[in-house]
Amino acid sequence: MKALVWIALVSAIWYPPRLTITPEAGSVVSDVVEVRVTSNEPLKRVEFLLDGNPVGSDTTTPYTWTWDTLSVAEGEHVLTLRVTDWNDRVASTEVRYRVDNGLSRGGAFYLEQTRQHLSAGQWDEALKAARRAVHLLSNDGQAHHLLAQAWLGTAQWEKAVTSAEQAVRLLPSPETYGTLAQAYLRVAFAQMVDPEKRFSSLRTAIESALRGGELRLAQAKTPIEKARALARLGRLEEAATAYLQAGGTAENFLAAARCYLLAGRWQDAERMCNLAEGRSADKVVVGAYRALARSQRGKISDARAMLERLEETEATGTLLALAKANVSLREMKASETLRTLLPLHEQGQTSDAMEVLLAAAFAETREFPRAEDHFREALLRNPLSWQALAQKGFETLAVGSITTASRYFDLAARIRPNDAWVLCGQSLCAGDKRRAVELAQKAVKQAPTDPWTLVVLSYAQSRAGQIDEALRTIERARNMDRENIDIASPPDARRAGQIARILGRRVMLPLE
Repeated sequence: MKALVWIALVSAIWYPPRLTITPEAGSVVSDVVEVRVTSNEPLKRVEFLLDGNPVGSDTTTPYTWTWDTLSVAEGEHVLTLRVTDWNDRVASTEVRYRVDNGLSRGGAFYLEQTRQHLSAGQWDEALKAARRAVHLLSNDGQAHHLLAQAWLGTAQWEKAVTSAEQAVRLLPSPETYGTLAQAYLRVAFAQMVDPEKRFSSLRTAIESALRGGELRLAQAKTPIEKARALARLGRLEEAATAYLQAGGTAENFLAAARCYLLAGRWQDAERMCNLAEGRSADKVVVGAYRALARSQRGKISDARAMLERLEETEATGTLLALAKANVSLREMKASETLRTLLPLHEQGQTSDAMEVLLAAAFAETREFPRAEDHFREALLRNPLSWQALAQKGFETLAVGSITTASRYFDLAARIRPNDAWVLCGQSLCAGDKRRAVELAQKAVKQAPTDPWTLVVLSYAQSRAGQIDEALRTIERARNMDRENIDIASPPDARRAGQIARILGRRVMLPLE
């Protein structure tokens, strides 16, 4: 009997589980710490209490709680671990830690530390310093801006958005809006299965970049600064005028020519080339620009011959390669475009213009994942690359995704609402037939010497039941360019889209 009582007493005694805790008791902690608990027996739950206040719990081993030590004061803190076993028995243990984030050094110290780490690409260290700077200088826009950049460097896009929005609120500037645009672009491109969030984030990125661009324009102190700011905003015709107002130099004439080429104004581009040549401008640049203007007129053979003559003079460089790639795409020689540009790209000689050309070429060869990669890089380099957005719209339209294509054209129109190429894209996607005709008519008005706009108008008119008008319109297009417009009746949607995508494709060149 006594033995049975003794056995019962022993079985009734409960020995709390043995816990292993990291960091060890007495440790000095800083930044973000993961408190990790393991046990010699299964537990139902572990609760964490910091200085007596519940802060978290976990039900799976290892039992963890993430502690942001910047949320508490410097000095000693007590962490209580309350464990519950599967018989609902409860035990507690206390661990003491000392928090030391070095906050006595002050916010200015950590701002400078953050700048240095960002400059060196030391993203984790930059993040630690930036978090301290924001903790000490919570109303300092620069601190939040640097923190946003650190979040971007560590690929934490949503947190970058939050910090960049705070930076813009406290310190609106071209730089803070630029970082906010980058953050939203990263969020957009992370959306593989949520198209609504993708396009919402793209819209916000563009709006942010536009606000930053407007601030940069307002801060411009010289005509050249004004011209560059206008060009970045997509206001290319105004930029060309500003370059001319800055003085009649060869450089300014060529800058104006470049703006006109990007805008599809090939006549004005040729005129600027003539003026630049009269100022002894670089013959390779003048020749490349003239070749691009000829290609926009549909004179592809002339353009290629001009570029070949430049190569015979042993002229080389990125500009000549871009010119050749532009002409090759108009000839539907996407593989040739890739052969021209990929070696330069692999050497790091890239730009948003080259990324758009590569995206277009890979789309034409139906390598869509690679096209998407270069589309992403183009926008990350220039969030206001309306050419990239319009090109993406035509690519998407070519595979039959009209709704998605329409969204890309609408984004491009936010930057260049009156561009003929963008307007034609919107017309091709418009559900309302009358609206489609109106958009195409507006495109023709913007580019009256470009026959491909008439092709799109002819399609819109035939779709709206305006058959006689459509026949007259397509005849006008043929009379303007019989070499490239070889159809005698209004085209269907696929043919109209193809002609607009190829013949209307804008020249892709760096803005500066």
